Amino acid sequence: MSAAEQEKWYHRNFFVEVVFFISMYVLTMLHEMMLIDTFTGFIKGLVFFLILYAQAQFHRFFVFPLVLEKKYLRYALFSFISTLLGAVILFVPDYYWIDPYYQDENITLAIIYHFALCVISTTTIMSFFLIRKYSIALRKKNEAQLLLNEMNIKFLHAQMNPHFFFNTFNNLYGVSLTAPQRVPELILKLSNLMRYQLENGRKTAVGICEEISFIEDYIIMEKERTGKRCEIVFHFTPPHETACQYRIAPMMLIALVENAFKHSLTILHKWFVHIHIEVNGHMLCMRIINSVGDESLRNYSTGIGLMNIRERLELLYKGRYQYDTTSTALEYQTTLTLQLNPF
Repeated sequence: MSAAEQEKWYHRNFFVEVVFFISMYVLTMLHEMMLIDTFTGFIKGLVFFLILYAQAQFHRFFVFPLVLEKKYLRYALFSFISTLLGAVILFVPDYYWIDPYYQDENITLAIIYHFALCVISTTTIMSFFLIRKYSIALRKKNEAQLLLNEMNIKFLHAQMNPHFFFNTFNNLYGVSLTAPQRVPELILKLSNLMRYQLENGRKTAVGICEEISFIEDYIIMEKERTGKRCEIVFHFTPPHETACQYRIAPMMLIALVENAFKHSLTILHKWFVHIHIEVNGHMLCMRIINSVGDESLRNYSTGIGLMNIRERLELLYKGRYQYDTTSTALEYQTTLTLQLNPF
């Protein structure tokens, strides 16, 4: 039997009701059970509990719905009448058969005692019912949220795939114009980039070292395309071995790197892209400083890459990240601080 099937039978109403019935019976009749020494005594105790339990269940299914309909006055009236009727029904067999010793006591006090028993049993069962109802609603809400998150992440991946492929092929085209002899080698490098994206893009997490290596390969492609026109600096600390104990959602950082190269092109000022990544403990800090592109050279942007990374951060790292951007006339800075998950 699969885990999903086990989950289903474990939460079935019939199973839960049986467990609760047995638990209520043991707790309610524990004192009496210690005194029962005959089969007839056991039957009497069982009948007493069944009447008490039936009265509480009647309240649950037929009286309590009035509260949900916001008919509070009618609920109070019907609740009192049904509980009093249950107390009388419980009193009759208890008085004449189960425990005849009640015949020596005041009938009014005996009915009040049985009324109190009905109130207690109803309160107990209703408390269980409301707690379980809240638990089921909370579980369904969490399951729905997880499903929604999974659907959103898949949708973001579907958007990211063509966006990433377009940029990498665009880079390769640029290299073919400036250094065609390097194209065969770079095609192999590009195939590695695509293989990583296709194989790891749909995983929930990858090693931080794998992600950094992926970024390094992409930067190599950019260096080939831009040549000496752009000052590219990539710095990663600490050494790979120290950071490899942590993992990150795949393709999380590449959108920021792509964006820096795409919007930094300038001929009026110094063209540069500086990328610094540091892993300190379980925290990753990525800082990118790039030149502000000339207005006449800026490419049209759909904003898909940055939109995707913002949405993915909110879905996967909500409350565990900080994303800031600042800009001046000559440079644009992006800072992402992210709490990593250990292996």
